[in-house]
Amino acid sequence: MFTQNDPSTNSHAIKLWQITPACLLIVCFHAALCIADEHVDYQRHIKPLLATKCYSCHGALKAESELRLETKALMLSGGDSGPALVDGDPGESLIWIRVNESEDSRMPPAESGSPLTAAELDLLKRWIEQDAPAPDEEIPDAPSQHWAFQPIVSPELPSPDGGNPIDILLSAKRNQLGIKPQSEPARSLLIRRLYLDLVGLPPTIQQQNDARPWDKIVDELLASPHHGERWGRHWMDVWRYSDWYGLGQQLRYSQRHMWHWRDWIIDSLNSDKGYDRMVQEMLAGDELEPDQQSVVAGTGFLARNYYLFNRTTWLDSTIEHTGKAFLGLTLNCAKCHDHKYDPITHQDYYRFRAIFEPHQVRLDPVPGEIDLDSDGLPRVFDDQLDAETFLHVRGDPANPDRDIKITPGVPEILSRFQPAIAPVRLPATAFAPGTREYVAHDQLAHWSRRIDDAQRELAEATKRWESQVSESDAPPATDFDLTDDFENNDAQLWRLQGPGWQYKAGQLVQTVASRDRAAATLTSELPRDFELTCRYTTTGGSTYKSVTFRFDQNSGDQSSADQSLADQSLADQYANFVYTSAHEPGPKLQVAFIRDGNSSYPPGGRRARPIPIGESIELRFAVREKLVNVWIDDEFQLAYQLPDRGDRNRFSLSGFDATVAFDSIRVRALPSDFEMQPVPGGTNATARDSETQMRIATARLESVRLQRDAVQAVLLADAAKYLADDNEQQQTLARNAAQTQADALLAESEYERLAAGGDEKKLKAANGKREAAEKRLRSIQDGSTDYESLRVTRKALESPADKETDYAPIYPATTTGRRLALARWMTSTENPLTARVAVNHVWTRHFGQPLVESVFDFGLRCEEPLHAELLDHLAMSFMQSGWSFKHLHRLIVTSDAYRMSSSTADADPTTLQVDPDNRYYWRMPGRRMESQVVRDSLLHCSGTLNLTMGGPSVAINDATKRRSLYYKHSRDEQDKFLSMFDDADLLQCYRRAESIVPQQALAMANSALSMDAAEQIERRLASEFFDAELESFIQSSFQLLLARQASADEMQQCIAFCQQLRKQLVDESKVDDAKIDPVVRTRLIHVLLNHNDFVTIR
Repeated sequence: MFTQNDPSTNSHAIKLWQITPACLLIVCFHAALCIADEHVDYQRHIKPLLATKCYSCHGALKAESELRLETKALMLSGGDSGPALVDGDPGESLIWIRVNESEDSRMPPAESGSPLTAAELDLLKRWIEQDAPAPDEEIPDAPSQHWAFQPIVSPELPSPDGGNPIDILLSAKRNQLGIKPQSEPARSLLIRRLYLDLVGLPPTIQQQNDARPWDKIVDELLASPHHGERWGRHWMDVWRYSDWYGLGQQLRYSQRHMWHWRDWIIDSLNSDKGYDRMVQEMLAGDELEPDQQSVVAGTGFLARNYYLFNRTTWLDSTIEHTGKAFLGLTLNCAKCHDHKYDPITHQDYYRFRAIFEPHQVRLDPVPGEIDLDSDGLPRVFDDQLDAETFLHVRGDPANPDRDIKITPGVPEILSRFQPAIAPVRLPATAFAPGTREYVAHDQLAHWSRRIDDAQRELAEATKRWESQVSESDAPPATDFDLTDDFENNDAQLWRLQGPGWQYKAGQLVQTVASRDRAAATLTSELPRDFELTCRYTTTGGSTYKSVTFRFDQNSGDQSSADQSLADQSLADQYANFVYTSAHEPGPKLQVAFIRDGNSSYPPGGRRARPIPIGESIELRFAVREKLVNVWIDDEFQLAYQLPDRGDRNRFSLSGFDATVAFDSIRVRALPSDFEMQPVPGGTNATARDSETQMRIATARLESVRLQRDAVQAVLLADAAKYLADDNEQQQTLARNAAQTQADALLAESEYERLAAGGDEKKLKAANGKREAAEKRLRSIQDGSTDYESLRVTRKALESPADKETDYAPIYPATTTGRRLALARWMTSTENPLTARVAVNHVWTRHFGQPLVESVFDFGLRCEEPLHAELLDHLAMSFMQSGWSFKHLHRLIVTSDAYRMSSSTADADPTTLQVDPDNRYYWRMPGRRMESQVVRDSLLHCSGTLNLTMGGPSVAINDATKRRSLYYKHSRDEQDKFLSMFDDADLLQCYRRAESIVPQQALAMANSALSMDAAEQIERRLASEFFDAELESFIQSSFQLLLARQASADEMQQCIAFCQQLRKQLVDESKVDDAKIDPVVRTRLIHVLLNHNDFVTIR
């Protein structure tokens, strides 16, 4: 990575290697002498020390032992133990004595902070020895007088010339100090800054050359839909956006489909919705406009805080980040005790909690979708209206103080303009979501589709049954019945092939355990559907010890008695077979088949079981069409569906690597009433089984029809119950809903009973539904009109032990109004914090440094900012514009302060000396792009960025070309490239970090993202400048990527780099000649992408 030379990086640098150890010793010794002799200043040294270490226990908010230390007069007055200060005598001053005590008694106590350092002790001691000089008339600051708690008042502008007030206010302070601001940079750099700030995408070369008036470009970018995406990501940081995460499918944090809230943020910013309205919708959209999903979506801010395992943790997050994000107050510091620094009491914390105590989270249906796993709107609502709040002693939820009555409210110090809390009556569409028109439409459409599916299934089942009946019209050979006890050698019945066959002692025996061809083939064909029963004994063998029964055999030449078994496998082009194998360690029963000479042994046709050696077993199997059932010793083993059946049904017995004795065999035509066991979960192929499937399909159709009727009846009953006042009609519709629900449940139980087959568990469940339906029907006969409303929403579980069905499908008809009152208090123009905090965030993201350094803490530890008047003017202008962010952006980016150069080149020496930290904004601070802007800029410059807006969060992978704010963002899913550049912290990100680590350079140099971008950019520029000289290509590359021309030195370096690389590639002959120039240009582009100016907003 190389950078353009900037004097600001080295003009004041100290060459540390030139400083010798001796010099360091002299400097340190001299500094120590100076400090020892220095007069200790109360305002500069002592007061900040006491504020940090002592005020939390001995200040205006809390005076333990009646001792306060904010002024010298109060120290002299002392507390219960007497004066804390004796002028000139540390040994008699209690303040000095207590900070030097042993650890157990030392102040401040360990739980309140760290002890004073040696340097701090030295300052305090010398101040006392110097007679503790301090202002005589010092008055302790009242917490209520803190600057941030004062009303916002726009200052009078020093100059009435109508210029930008930002410049008027900043110039006045700069002029007092003789600070000279920098001039504007090159227009192309300025336009790049504006594009990156307002839309988050770098401008094209053509856009960089836009000569229109500045305000026209500003207005165009503010009107761009990409503006909402850019600033949406900023506010997603502040408001802690996170997609749901947990363990597997168990949701533990946040909520599913949080992207609706993300899109709400973007849409709100694009439409320039007032910030006051945004805050109200985030905190209480469900109370503000409960029947408007576009408003309720804002409550995703609260839904994001959901935590499955602990309600207190959930509410703690809600309180903490509501306070920090909107008010700039660390309310969380008062959870266990009164706030150490701010005027927020322990009770204030729990009064604030009481505002949120009743609220819960749920998923509401969205138009066009009834499956909440596929889509739904995460939102909050007040569920437990009478939920009580108790003060937790020392913050321990296991130790609530039930004697203290906690009422909802805001911190007392800011309660003057708190509005009254009033319950809000909700429309039926909010508390009974089934009454919404689109919900009714989608539910009925869903069940209509289910009916269509069931009708198709019935038609297919009927067609299969008719086909099976047609195939079985030819009467089976019911008179086929073959029995052989093997007492005699019947050559007319069996053809014995291969060695080892003998008739012996009333058995047909295979005496040779061979893998050669050895089969006893039946001379007549079997009927298509048959049952075979054979008793035999596996007497021994070598390895596999298999006994095989083949049918549907269509083999090659079987006349050769010495043909090997392997040859037979090749010769048998088609066969189905059942065999047992006593092979150890895996004895089994197997149904298998041969197709095109290849044997298949399907897992569904396998049953592991012992096959004894030396003991007879009776194998029985029945075949009907493609369905095979197998028994051993009258115990059912398995059902298997063959892929198909052959035209001929030759049959043979054989042994493979086994000796076997066959005692008897019987084969008969399968009786038409023979009951076959179906394949579990499979489709049965016989006419009888097809008829069963047809009956099941008929029952399913009846079930879904009745379920649709029940849904429609419930929708009508709910509409009458919650939207109308006709009691008679309500009773009639409720009775009908109860009846149709019972009928539907009965039909569902019948369908499930038929579909269960022999599954006892499913049969038990079906019978349970039938009993429940019959019970309902009896209660209806007794006059009951009770029915169940549709469960179209999903309330978030309150604990892992809960189930969705534990909660009622209808919610409270009123809401407490607590959150609405809070939102209105928060967005009141009398609230001194909300506008200041928001303006500070916006300023921070334009200038890289805030007006108020502690962006989420405007409490008493936050000093009044240097530019307090500017902050207040912007806050007042913000509110007076209708809390318009676009107004605020326009005001900022049209100021001279915004349009200054970020470079210190040619800066005024006095300015550099007076304000080296740029506190008076005499130049624009340069800052690195946020992680999302780095990635988006790479894709945008390469022409591959997909600018599709909104929708579900997308998976994180290199193939995804959407803008980075659409990536899934959770604890479990974070993009590695983004994390290299300080991606937003999930738990708290009120201000992005800006680290510099080696991994960032490696990511830009080696990632597939940057390499692919370089190739794409080269193609784009080469197509636009296909006949240009190398110098023109280099200048175009600099202009596109860095928004400036290459300097003469840079041009020379780039040309030399390209020439050297080209020569190297030619010499190595590793790249085709036609590809050498594109490769060289791509490498150059890749170098520029790694330039510091590419990732920096200057």
